[in-house]
Amino acid sequence: MKTLLFIIFVASSLSLSTSEASTKKVKGNVPAYYRCGNAHPIDRTLFTPERDKVQFIFDQDKYPDTTDIGFVNWFQKDDPDYFTAYLVNTTDTTFNAERQDGSLIMIQEAQNKEGDWQPIEYWIYSGCGNSYFNPLVLEPHEYAEVAIVKYHGKFETKMRLKFKYDKNIMYSQPFNGSINLSQFEKETDDVYGILYSGPANYLDAE
Repeated sequence: MKTLLFIIFVASSLSLSTSEASTKKVKGNVPAYYRCGNAHPIDRTLFTPERDKVQFIFDQDKYPDTTDIGFVNWFQKDDPDYFTAYLVNTTDTTFNAERQDGSLIMIQEAQNKEGDWQPIEYWIYSGCGNSYFNPLVLEPHEYAEVAIVKYHGKFETKMRLKFKYDKNIMYSQPFNGSINLSQFEKETDDVYGILYSGPANYLDAE
């Protein structure tokens, strides 16, 4: 029972901290969580994908489809601090990616004043094998919807997603956003997740 309560507390804390970070003044990196829906046949009324590519396509004016992604109660309807990304597979091969507790393993990065890409989030891996029981499988010409945190700050810059699947890293195309400069401060203390405590992970290539 104590273990179960700890897991529920940690999972709720991570999700709430990411949601709160989008609306409050943020200092330092925050933990990432990117809820991902299920696979659907490509719908060209929603986006126009490039050929023969696995890609992210953004719609910063569209709130994520909660009926597909399956948000729980900490994601409120019409929350202005999330927007939609589509992960699209236009190749002729199946694309597989782990989902950890419903989330793609992914963080956001932003360009600093010098134009260098720096993380503004970090990842916390789960130590529980059940966290990974439901991977994302995109057959050829399928897509999945992903909820993206929208940050707000005084520093306008370019943003991108850093997405890890298997041992590979994919970077999205940049999109416009704004943050606080203090968000570039990396987490140096140990972080805590489901059956995990240790350093923050920045999804560096293995």
